Amino acid sequence: MKVRWLILCTAGAVVLAAWAAVVITYAFFHPTIATWTIVVTIAALSTEGFLWVAAGVLGFSFLARRKATLMRLKQRFFGGSRRQAE
Repeated sequence: MKVRWLILCTAGAVVLAAWAAVVITYAFFHPTIATWTIVVTIAALSTEGFLWVAAGVLGFSFLARRKATLMRLKQRFFGGSRRQAE
């Protein structure tokens, strides 16, 4: 598995853990409004971070694939390594 996908999976695991903490806090600890605000804000920020990481991973994958395609087209139309005539 490529490193960028591992980074994305790790970010996803952090988001799941943050929202699990929200559920656990709500269900078992009956938090005050201040505590509840802090816990939900942390979970929301981790979700936003995950979305930025996902955009970066998918964008990087798209650009890498596009660069490879453009290099193949360039080689096809303009030639690759030309052999010297003997």
